[in-house]
Amino acid sequence: MPTKNFEAPRIVRFGVFELDLHSQELRRRGLKVKLSAQPFQVLALLLEHPGNLVTREELRQKLWPSDTFVDFDHGLNAAVRRLRDALGDSAQNPSFIETVARLGYRFIGSTEMSSGPDRPIQRARWSLAWRTVAVAVMACILVAITHKWLGTTSQITQMSLSPLVTYPGLAFSSSLSPSGQQVVFSWNGGSGTAFGLYEKVIGSEQSVRLTNAPAAIDFNPVWSPDGREIAFARIMNGNTGIYKISALGGPERKVLATAWRDAGIDGAFWAPGRLDWSPDGNTIVFSDRTPGDRPAALFLLSLATMQTRRLTSAQFEEGDINPRFSPDGQTVAFVRDTTGGESVYVVPSSGGRERLVSSEPGSKVGLDWTSDGRNLVFGGGSLWKVPIVGGPPERLPLGQDGYQPSIRGNRIAHTQATWNDSIWRRRLGPTNGSEGAQRFITSTRIDAGPQFSPDGSKIVYQSNRSGVFQIWLCNSDGTSARQLTNLNAAWTGTPRWSPDGRFIVFDSRPTGQSDIFVVDAEGGPPRRLTSNPSNEAVPSWSKDGRWIYFASDRSGRWEVWRVPAPGGDALPVTHLGGFAAFESLDGKTLYYTKGLSVPGIWKVPTSGGEESEVLRMPETGFFKSDGMMKLSPRRGARCSWIPCRWESAPL
Repeated sequence: MPTKNFEAPRIVRFGVFELDLHSQELRRRGLKVKLSAQPFQVLALLLEHPGNLVTREELRQKLWPSDTFVDFDHGLNAAVRRLRDALGDSAQNPSFIETVARLGYRFIGSTEMSSGPDRPIQRARWSLAWRTVAVAVMACILVAITHKWLGTTSQITQMSLSPLVTYPGLAFSSSLSPSGQQVVFSWNGGSGTAFGLYEKVIGSEQSVRLTNAPAAIDFNPVWSPDGREIAFARIMNGNTGIYKISALGGPERKVLATAWRDAGIDGAFWAPGRLDWSPDGNTIVFSDRTPGDRPAALFLLSLATMQTRRLTSAQFEEGDINPRFSPDGQTVAFVRDTTGGESVYVVPSSGGRERLVSSEPGSKVGLDWTSDGRNLVFGGGSLWKVPIVGGPPERLPLGQDGYQPSIRGNRIAHTQATWNDSIWRRRLGPTNGSEGAQRFITSTRIDAGPQFSPDGSKIVYQSNRSGVFQIWLCNSDGTSARQLTNLNAAWTGTPRWSPDGRFIVFDSRPTGQSDIFVVDAEGGPPRRLTSNPSNEAVPSWSKDGRWIYFASDRSGRWEVWRVPAPGGDALPVTHLGGFAAFESLDGKTLYYTKGLSVPGIWKVPTSGGEESEVLRMPETGFFKSDGMMKLSPRRGARCSWIPCRWESAPL
């Protein structure tokens, strides 16, 4: 009988790492980790004996032959220290390498051996249940870009990209110190809704907790120019406001009470920037509301007199957020949330005319200046750079899924966040109790807003699996997915079938404001149905297919309007506020919500008449533009389960 050749393990996997013993390469989530020869040999020997002690003498024989003269203790300690740095491990609280005092080391992580070729390791994700049936999966890390930042050109050269924080849970809102050697950030400790501030030296293993207030959301830390203090925002029942703390830790001191509202854990992650410290150290600029104001404005706080003065005057939506002083302190850049989206503005710090820098469509989460003061960098699915004099934003060749940039000298830190929302289905009617909800349409990005076609053979939905949100189509069993639109827009969604199944109506933001479009279900260029200089969104069809309902703010607030399906003049339907609307099966009644600020489901006759409340739910803060079940018309056998669209957290 021929003997079977035994192939020694080539790949060893542990945690998010894999070690290739043949090529002597260590990879973390598929990315190569720099590791010199001696730390690699230490790791390889420990992985040969997982769970068992490897003595210091065994390591000496492996690393240094008998005829080699070296300070063994110092050399081994240095090799293990470099190995732990590469793994992000801790000697005090190890996940992989445990020190056995005076004897040696032990590998304590779980391992998987393989003699086959490399397999990509899936990116780790942490689950985050969001309010309703939606389960958003989010991976949040802080990433440092080092070496040369060419702020005045379109190139970034000699880049080095490395994770700063890869802790479990949610970490965000990073801020580099004036020297660029330290970073402070907000973290929930791995789970829960409370967030504290943590500080670490770049390149070190450990972080130090600075704040520890129970049930507080501490975020948006900013350094004093001398690096001695950190100001930050705190949302906490009865104690919301601006605080300061020594960069070395110690007691916190409340500087100013603010009117920020508690937005919970989801709002905490997307909590927009609230404050910044001036380069001369004398002033803090912050975003806040005043009594009677809905939009937030920017204010300047003198740290010498503790007096405040108003700097900007927003008129719409959430107002002015994310303030950042220019490097010379003469200008404040900020993001203004308006009915047309989020735009970047600048204003002299001494007061004066506000100037628009960029109004390109898309979210703008976080903002900072390049070190030369000539450009602004903001986050919005990627990192973007825009000249301070104005012009189209330029996507940087780094920072995919990037938000909240912080720039100091030749370094930039940012938060990286991705979501994975799927479309689910559940069988209706009596079951044996074993069949629950099942993931139905899924990708590595967001798939949402599904609707069965009238004959039940197709499903239309919105997805950003191609990079940005577009309208997609698939068979009713989830197969044969294809992209139906290819618009250059930050957001395209809310697709609805016409009653005859020939067309799909949807909303999109190709020019800043949102408009209504119709596309043939077989494909082709979309037809714009509205072009009013306002926002039109969340469309739906009348039961006879003659009209398309939509929400519009053209009157100054959100109301339900309708337009002939072939095109024409739009007519108002509601007059006391309205948003997502759907006709009854008999076509005689229109049911709708009133957006985020008014609870309940309302109705009005389609022929006109009194508007009345039907149901007190849902409560304020929700709108059900696409948060409802869609029943298949074929035997009512299945339904699709989809999330509600959400807005960024209110101040």
